Amino acid sequence: MSDRRKSGTQNLLATVLVSIFVPSTVLVGFAQDTDSSPAGIYKTNCAACHGPDGRGSSVGKSLHVPDLHSSQVQQLSDTELNNAITQGKGNMPPFGGRLSEDQISSLVKYIRTFSNTK
Repeated sequence: MSDRRKSGTQNLLATVLVSIFVPSTVLVGFAQDTDSSPAGIYKTNCAACHGPDGRGSSVGKSLHVPDLHSSQVQQLSDTELNNAITQGKGNMPPFGGRLSEDQISSLVKYIRTFSNTK
């Protein structure tokens, strides 16, 4: 298979996985009592792809999500992380319509805690 065709197939697979998986995780979040702590917001909205420990779930790894512990992520400014969460980035959908500015700010601070763990 050519690289171009393989890349197109991978992008299609990623899009299908995101379109199926993300809405289902959002519905699960609505069906349960939501934990409004930063950890609860992360668990409800992020862990499905980024994993409970920030290193990526199996679905997230197939979508090539970055390890939240990595210098690639931790070196981003708070504004860059905020924008990625709000507007989406790559395969990640935007959360600006689902989360308040305060919730997104708390997620940025929560993501920073991953830099302290190995």
